[in-house]
Amino acid sequence: MNENKKHANLVEIASVSVNKDLPQSERCAEFKRQIKDMHNYKSETITIRAKYANNGTSIEDCLREMMA
Repeated sequence: MNENKKHANLVEIASVSVNKDLPQSERCAEFKRQIKDMHNYKSETITIRAKYANNGTSIEDCLREMMA
């Protein structure tokens, strides 16, 4: 499948809407259901592709550094 078709099939994150009154576990499940692939989605005109390294910095450490 070419890149244009892959991009066209991805979910636009702005279209995802989750009821904030739901319990956290249900909100997470609803987000996952709507976004379909949490590692690949669209944000306006760009494609987000998340990849993780086994030996990289943890997400917790990255967030701490961003908030410092």
